[in-house]
Amino acid sequence: MFFQVKNPMVRYFILTIFVVFIAFGAQSQSPVYVNHTEIGPMFGKSNDYDYRVNFSIQTFNGVKINPNHEVGFLVGLDTYSGLNLMPVALGWRGIREKGKRTSPYLSLDLGYGSALLEKRDRQGQRESWYEGGSLFSPAIGLRRKSRGGKSAFSWSLGFKRQGASFYEGVRGGGLSTGFSEGRLPPGFISVREENYVFNSLLLKWGLVF
Repeated sequence: MFFQVKNPMVRYFILTIFVVFIAFGAQSQSPVYVNHTEIGPMFGKSNDYDYRVNFSIQTFNGVKINPNHEVGFLVGLDTYSGLNLMPVALGWRGIREKGKRTSPYLSLDLGYGSALLEKRDRQGQRESWYEGGSLFSPAIGLRRKSRGGKSAFSWSLGFKRQGASFYEGVRGGGLSTGFSEGRLPPGFISVREENYVFNSLLLKWGLVF
């Protein structure tokens, strides 16, 4: 599924951010469009406890609702070994501007890491596929405006927690539904499930305009 969030806590946070976005947007007389595109490495450990280095790119598109707050929508790509996940999230950026070119900022992204880019593999009666999971990613960093003030560069240090699952099943006419409740999906007589959680430290460089 592209955006199926099973964790009720994640759904609650996403709904909360959405409500805040609408509330601030309604109060703002002239919201300003903001794009914040970032790239950088992700550091963590694999399931066998070996160190890993992966790559992340993401773009945040939103509005500046006042001088210190930005809210919007984020999409990206995270490349893990043998698995590519596409983050789809709601995001917030808090900037502490005091009339200087360099300002500290905080960010928070909550959403879902989709496995849409991964193909289902089917060989005879056997079929395997990936599904994504919830996404939580806070960060702290600095922004430095260009001399003209119309754009800025950013540097940040963050954390990303992202879930994913791998399924391998055998087809044979199963009729039960409700896989999230522990039952088999339609058409399968058995399914093996493996769950993954990627905890990563992020170093990101970005451009804001």
